[in-house]
Amino acid sequence: MKTIDLVINVGTRNTGIYQQGRGLIIKEPSAVVITNRGGKMSLVESGRAAVQAKVGAKEQLLYPIKEGAVFHERAAVLMYKEFIGRILPYSPFKPKVRALANISCGLTAVERRDVENVLIRAGVGEVILLESPLAAAEFLGLEYAVIVDIGAGKTEIAVTSPSGIISGCSVNIGGDTFNQAIMDYVTDVFRQKIKFSTAEKIKKSILSFSPADNASCVVESRSIQADSASSLKLETRGIRQAVAPLVDKIAEAIVAVCSQMPTNIYDDVASSGMHICGGSANIPAIDRYLAEKLDWEAYVINEPDNACVMGAAHFFDNPGKLGRLLNLQNLR
Repeated sequence: MKTIDLVINVGTRNTGIYQQGRGLIIKEPSAVVITNRGGKMSLVESGRAAVQAKVGAKEQLLYPIKEGAVFHERAAVLMYKEFIGRILPYSPFKPKVRALANISCGLTAVERRDVENVLIRAGVGEVILLESPLAAAEFLGLEYAVIVDIGAGKTEIAVTSPSGIISGCSVNIGGDTFNQAIMDYVTDVFRQKIKFSTAEKIKKSILSFSPADNASCVVESRSIQADSASSLKLETRGIRQAVAPLVDKIAEAIVAVCSQMPTNIYDDVASSGMHICGGSANIPAIDRYLAEKLDWEAYVINEPDNACVMGAAHFFDNPGKLGRLLNLQNLR
């Protein structure tokens, strides 16, 4: 029986799937449009098509993964099943599917089982769970590192070593939290309301942690007082002030995680610096901001959005290393 090996990045906002021998072939929003007919949930659209779809009266747009954990089990099964179905060849003989699933290092045992069960129900025959900081460290080729993975729903922080994660945590701060902070800032300062999607556009277009940057943009808004459509000019300086307290909390968590590592590996970890990945690593100068806060060198990983899925794929060529890292026997 043919075997297909995958890496599945279990992301709050985006799902990445890498197939051995083909590369990164799916990068889609972690979203579905579903409908219920006769008490049975059915998939209407998934991924980018779901986000862009005009949702009908009897349909619902769902994001089945929240803060790295399964939020809506049935919708998650439908989503991953559709994504995996795009990869499988048309054949009367179904291949065996094995998956290395990148997950949050802060998931509970129950949440880890939920991820595993969802993927099995979606058609994966064998699932191995891998914390995303370990995948990022493998992508970098570093034995010791501090990994800061700023995703949409969570930030993963970990000190990694050849034997696994020495210390780590997840904090419920990420790109979505940044968006909410921008929305709150607009409400508090301008007495206007903006959509979540508008906040996302503002973040991507003008947010920067460089004091020298002060771009501006005009967005559609709605006056709270008059309850009428309006427009609003926003500047980098104000958006930075809104988001900075959240990044400061990430910095505090980094200090807490690093304070737990044994003194005998401190020099190895310190010499490699701090490495930032995830979607929010693309925010200009966020590495410099954290470096100044912590008085420690910080670097944005190349391809920060894909570092974890690509790093996990390295283990296809070295399953023995993965087995030692996760304490799994007879992994091949």
